Amino acid sequence: MKEKWISSIMAGIYIAMGAMVYLSISDKLAASLFFATGILLVLNLHNRLFTRVCPLFAYNGSYRPGDLFIAWIGNGIGTALVAILIHFTRFEAGILGRIEEIVIPKLADSPVSLTILGLFCALFVAFAVFVGGIRQKQGTFAQIFYVWLFITAFVFCGFEHIIADMYYLSVYVLNFGTSIGDVLKVLLFVTLGNVIGGIAAGYFVQNLERESHENRK
Repeated sequence: MKEKWISSIMAGIYIAMGAMVYLSISDKLAASLFFATGILLVLNLHNRLFTRVCPLFAYNGSYRPGDLFIAWIGNGIGTALVAILIHFTRFEAGILGRIEEIVIPKLADSPVSLTILGLFCALFVAFAVFVGGIRQKQGTFAQIFYVWLFITAFVFCGFEHIIADMYYLSVYVLNFGTSIGDVLKVLLFVTLGNVIGGIAAGYFVQNLERESHENRK
């Protein structure tokens, strides 16, 4: 159990690290490219990132419902720790403008929009996990390329990743404050979208592999 919590907290820290780099770069494409560093750390170190656990939960049952809960809470703790530490540095002042640009539209968004944007994010992350795993046989470079491609795509499009959002919201609340209702709205509906998209992708890939196996018989 202890290892699960540590792995989940570390995954949140990695995503927050990628988000910090993203916030530090003004060019949207370049920022999207470098956000992927956090996801690459998670995948290569096999940490329990919520949006990685969801598709694998559906795909092969390697995770249980309780693991989803631990991953979500642990990831949130990791992102909050980073936000709190950065709050006491000069680094934070340089990203507050970007934080406002990113968080204010989320807080004003509708539940339906947040859910759908979360769903598409989860699809990109899930396929990064699955395609990256398949391409691993072709070498590390091929695996990194495909993971980077999928992650860059969802970040560039502005789809909603709940763990990245936890970091953005933590920084925003520490500096500007907001209503608990707006924060809970974002957390709830982005999580819902991430769960739906991740589990759907997991079952989709599972069925594809089953059909492929049956056709080879």
